[in-house]
Amino acid sequence: MLAELGSILTGLALAAALYAVGAVVRSIRGGDDRWWTSGRNGIVSSATLLGLALTALLIAFLDDQFAIRYVADHSNRDLPLYLKVSAIWGGQEGSLLLWAFLQTLFAALVARQPSDDKHALIPWATVFLSIIAAFFVGLTLFLSNPFAASRIVPVDGRGLNPLLRHPGMVFHPPPMFVGYAGLPVPFALALAALITRRIDLWPDAARRWSLLAWLFLGLGLFLGMRWAYDVLGWGGYWGWDPVENGGLMPWITATAMLHGLAMQAEGRGYRWWNVTLAMLSFVLVLFGTFTTRSGLIQSVHAFARSRLGFYFLGAMGLTLIGSIAVFYSRRSVLSGPRASDGLLSRDGTYTLSMILLMTVTGSVFVGTLLPTLTEAFVGQRLEAGPAWFDRVTGPQFAAIVLLMGLCPLLGSAASAVRRLRRGALTPLVSGVIVTVGAALVGFTEPFSLVGFAVAGLAGGTALAEIGRALVGRRRRGANVLDSLTRLLSHHPRRYGGYLVHVGIVLMAVGVIGTRFYPFEGDAVLSAGESIELGGYALGYEELVRAPSGDRLTTRAIISVGQGGRHLGYLTPGVDEYPTAGQTLGTPAIRSGIGEDLYLVLGGWSDGGQQVTLRVMVKPLISFLWLGGLALMAGGTLALLPAPQVMDSRDAAARRRRLWHTAGLVSGCLVLAAAAWAMWRPAQARLAPPADGETGISGLAARAGRRPRAGDPAPDLTLDLLDGSALSLSDLRGQVVVVNFWSPTCQPCEEEIPDLQLVWEEYQRAGVVFVGVSFRELEAEVREMVSELEVSYPNGWDPAAPARYGVTAVPETFVIGPEGRVAYVHIGRVTADRLRAELDVLLAE
Repeated sequence: MLAELGSILTGLALAAALYAVGAVVRSIRGGDDRWWTSGRNGIVSSATLLGLALTALLIAFLDDQFAIRYVADHSNRDLPLYLKVSAIWGGQEGSLLLWAFLQTLFAALVARQPSDDKHALIPWATVFLSIIAAFFVGLTLFLSNPFAASRIVPVDGRGLNPLLRHPGMVFHPPPMFVGYAGLPVPFALALAALITRRIDLWPDAARRWSLLAWLFLGLGLFLGMRWAYDVLGWGGYWGWDPVENGGLMPWITATAMLHGLAMQAEGRGYRWWNVTLAMLSFVLVLFGTFTTRSGLIQSVHAFARSRLGFYFLGAMGLTLIGSIAVFYSRRSVLSGPRASDGLLSRDGTYTLSMILLMTVTGSVFVGTLLPTLTEAFVGQRLEAGPAWFDRVTGPQFAAIVLLMGLCPLLGSAASAVRRLRRGALTPLVSGVIVTVGAALVGFTEPFSLVGFAVAGLAGGTALAEIGRALVGRRRRGANVLDSLTRLLSHHPRRYGGYLVHVGIVLMAVGVIGTRFYPFEGDAVLSAGESIELGGYALGYEELVRAPSGDRLTTRAIISVGQGGRHLGYLTPGVDEYPTAGQTLGTPAIRSGIGEDLYLVLGGWSDGGQQVTLRVMVKPLISFLWLGGLALMAGGTLALLPAPQVMDSRDAAARRRRLWHTAGLVSGCLVLAAAAWAMWRPAQARLAPPADGETGISGLAARAGRRPRAGDPAPDLTLDLLDGSALSLSDLRGQVVVVNFWSPTCQPCEEEIPDLQLVWEEYQRAGVVFVGVSFRELEAEVREMVSELEVSYPNGWDPAAPARYGVTAVPETFVIGPEGRVAYVHIGRVTADRLRAELDVLLAE
């Protein structure tokens, strides 16, 4: 029933879109408003019908209608509700239906605008958008129908691809499709402006649509970066994958178009630039779809090979040929005022920025196609890997960031030097501060310092422009908060742009840190063993395996410490999906402002007694995520209408402003929900399991909270190797070093000689050393104590590890004379560090 209904609704939507094309064309030629109204209703009906078809597909997923092949292939009965919803766009057929719906929705929204002289572009734009919508609906109906019936109805479905179960994949595709469906709007408006010879109307008509598409496409790319970082387990966020590049290229050209539209709206030319960029943005959307759906380019993001790719290739060809024909026939319309200033001016830097954005796009395009083209025409596949892309595009992106810092400082060429002298001090100081600060904290690689300097200059320029405006309002008596609110509300486009620039600068800092200063290392740890790696003390507690829904989860519990502090636990693991026949690694991430610790479980042996870890440290990566959020916030702010556009005395204007505000608030809530859903899993910490839970027995199963510096030291009573007893409470008034160790621990064996050496040096000063091991290893303990000639007391107290929260060995606690913990060391402690701490305590 639902399968037939969905196909019928999609077919009716195609008919309605084609009717809209014919009706609107007839209204344009005949001047009959009735045909315009009918055609507009046709495209609105098409969007409504596809919305109903999408609803039918959602019901099919929620009701486990496995008679529909797409539902059987991408869902099962155990799939959580939110994943059943996201499964709609989890495959090729459903995602194309969603795209077709959004494309008709955008066409309907454009068509619903008035078609008076101020909106003279709307009828022709509706024609082109309806043609594009009909193309997508037709592909969905005839070549990629999500309502196709299953040949054999299974009892249960195959389930959703494990890679798509991360919250990032729930939120990542819809914004991408909104961006893809939005970019045809400025393209259609550009063609309409050329055909009607009303190019003067195009900037105002296209700006908001272009910004909306740019914003959502950027959001989709940003969420995809986080998904790759959280899920794929390679520790990166952008691998220059062909499908990633397919989304990046139209975003870059849309960025250039937005800058060109701003200049054209000021009467400063850029007509050729802008219509060309509008055409390229749409063509690159088709190219990105071609790379995803043709199967010719291999990617973790791509769908399987299908017949769709060649249709998108044909659509690209027709778009290019048709656009060039229209451009040529209306070339006189595109001739207009040209900027007469030289390179050292605002116009000059804008032009140079747009040229750089185009060269970056060209570089990415060449690198994306290079393997396929060389294999097809040379017979040898030449790969353009991440190193190639970084080497080629890195300097270009740096130049763009530099121009971001220079452009706001410049006016006309005649006043450029004067404006630079007046306004360059703050950006230069900012660049110096950022560079020196980076060098002082250890970022000393020369090329990275150049990058920090450029980022500091660009960020300082944006903040200086905002600060200059705030100071001006403060001088007129307004407070800071009121001044900032009025600036953002009265000039949302300008200050939203500055916030976007700040976001790009922050992202640049994150890219510099992760590209120039990554740390990667491998560790093989036995249960109870710890190691120092990448500046962290990592202790392996145990391996936990348990079924969870349709998968078997395996988690290694890793204790993490740094600088003597216990930071918590990370649980890298592996999820096995027997039904899907896939195994997916699940990295564990500890995020901080300065860096992320990123752990990947590489494997295990001996029933979990030994694990292999991949340890990565990602410096400054938090700036990448913060910058992305700032960029999205700036784009959202720039969408706000200026007060002069929304006259409060006009009731219709007030309603439009109310809808704008409600839409923006809803968008912010969606972004906040997406951010929470994405970042919360990465921040999760797992406490050690309680006794009796599945897992290998060990310290973690009995550990309590580890005392921190300043906490009272828990008492312990040791049964010493010589048969006597020793209580910590009896040592009150003395400095005590308590070392937890095991004879099966290699770092412990390496650490004990240092402890013995320091003990011999400080025992006359009244310092007491105590070794705490395990009674079940008594024979091994005695053998090691004898072999290493340990003379300080050693023994065991079964309750001591739990009281001290010990989860792995070695761990050392330095206790002051007043009975409080002074220092905690997770992992091996060096003799020099121990001496320094004892000297401090003895001097008190």
